[in-house]
Amino acid sequence: MTGADSRHWFSRCERTVQNWLLGNPGSALSTEAFDAVVGAGGVPVRIETPDGDRSEAFYLHPADAEYLTELRAASSDGHGR
Repeated sequence: MTGADSRHWFSRCERTVQNWLLGNPGSALSTEAFDAVVGAGGVPVRIETPDGDRSEAFYLHPADAEYLTELRAASSDGHGR
């Protein structure tokens, strides 16, 4: 991957939200990040807790989390955004 795919919702988020998402892998979404992800077309999910319940917080969908992992890797090797 050589940069953000312009069709992916991530590319429609403001730079500050993009930086937060890239800098907080695996974290529950902040209110600002949640609003930005939904507004850009992403679908946050609740994850299953160890006791089998659903989390109160929202997280990136696993496929979106993987997409951001690839973006971070591309950025760290000098071929990213």
